Amino acid sequence: MIHASSLFCPQCGQSSVRPKPPPSAEKNLPAPEATATPEPEVYAPPSTTGWLRRSLSLGKKPEAPAAEDAQVPVTYDQETLPMSLFDIEQAEALAQDTAPRQAQVASTFTLIFDDGSVVTVGEAPGVMGVKPVVEGDTVLRVFLDDPTDTVAPEHCEFGSDNGVFWVRDVKTVNGTVVEEPGSPALQCIPYDKYFVVRGSRVGLGSLFFTLQ
Repeated sequence: MIHASSLFCPQCGQSSVRPKPPPSAEKNLPAPEATATPEPEVYAPPSTTGWLRRSLSLGKKPEAPAAEDAQVPVTYDQETLPMSLFDIEQAEALAQDTAPRQAQVASTFTLIFDDGSVVTVGEAPGVMGVKPVVEGDTVLRVFLDDPTDTVAPEHCEFGSDNGVFWVRDVKTVNGTVVEEPGSPALQCIPYDKYFVVRGSRVGLGSLFFTLQ
């Protein structure tokens, strides 16, 4: 039996044994190192990128530690201090003193009687009646000539408050009447003050005058 590995010499015809091939060099090579397989890159639309980044904790920046020395300015509202009535009155008085003052013009009133006589008075208070004016009299007196004898010696007091004329009956027999334009005549109650607007008629007994 002739093995496949047997050979014959071409010159002498004798057989010889084929040498076995040396072991493969590949067996002596070191085993290849295992390499990490890269993860496939995930594509996400722009609208879902934020959600994926939050889910995979990708792109998350580390939070910087808060500075210990950093101080945040704190503002406080100014406390409102209570004011007494005296303080309020003082503040109002100071505001009035510092406000520019305007020159006040004294008011004058013209009394036009039905007989044509005219009397002009100012803001000073006085009294009307048939009592004659006496020299040295301390009261501002307006003398009325009454032939009907219906006006008392001191029939009506008058004056002005804040530029408004007023009259006051002193409890006379025939009384005092005030008649404003478009209004019925008003009988004055004795010793009550009645303010009279310009254009009104005032009756003292049988005498009347129009305030202008």
